[in-house]
Amino acid sequence: MRTRFFEFGGNTTCVCITFNSGRIAILDAGTGIRKLGIELIERGHEQFDEIVIALSHTHWDHIQGFPFFKPAYDLRRNFTMAICGVDGAGGELKRVFEAQMQSEFFPVPLENIGAAFRFQQLDLTDYTHPSGVKVSAHLHTHPGGAYGYRISEGGKTLVYCTDIEHGDTIDPDVVALSRNADLLIHDAQYTPEELPDKTGWGHSSWEQAVEVAEQAGVKKLALTHHDPEHDDPFILKMEKACQERFPNAFFAREGVPIDL
Repeated sequence: MRTRFFEFGGNTTCVCITFNSGRIAILDAGTGIRKLGIELIERGHEQFDEIVIALSHTHWDHIQGFPFFKPAYDLRRNFTMAICGVDGAGGELKRVFEAQMQSEFFPVPLENIGAAFRFQQLDLTDYTHPSGVKVSAHLHTHPGGAYGYRISEGGKTLVYCTDIEHGDTIDPDVVALSRNADLLIHDAQYTPEELPDKTGWGHSSWEQAVEVAEQAGVKKLALTHHDPEHDDPFILKMEKACQERFPNAFFAREGVPIDL
């Protein structure tokens, strides 16, 4: 057994946000959404009118868990699948999900899955949901493009910025998006030593994530999108090095809640 991968987990990206009202929204639909769906059903979560699943982009590791998301098979539920921008980062969003569930890949087509789905691909920068939750979006550098999101409610702010390649200098727009956030979730797939050999792969080092947090004045930093070759001892070593520079930083662990 590969017990060296238990602490941080091996699922691909999925983040669940619980708002003050108890309502949830979901960021990305990687393989982690399968476990999330099971947990929602087990605790009797009854948000039937709308659950938003917002995507940073549509690369495979950010959508591949969706066909295994049990709440999507519940006839009572309604989902809004959303991505910001009409510039190609999402393509035709509905088509993307239909394609991964065609018969060559999956036995149940999207139109037969059960729940009702609405697909939104809006060209916007700032948006206020009817619930009062405010969302800002920023397109950053990643092969095919990817979006970072700033989400605010009740004086608390979460910034979600995964799959980003800064290049030689930190992207100032990402710093602006992250300004004074209570929590920044930032890509940290590589070590600083690994990064030069990964140019064009679309990801960041933990050192770059820390630099964004420092420049933006964020309160907490969660480092995510772990490289699949990095086992628990390796990530723990990276986490210690990161905390020596930014004490309120930690490497994201699967299923661990963060209270803002």
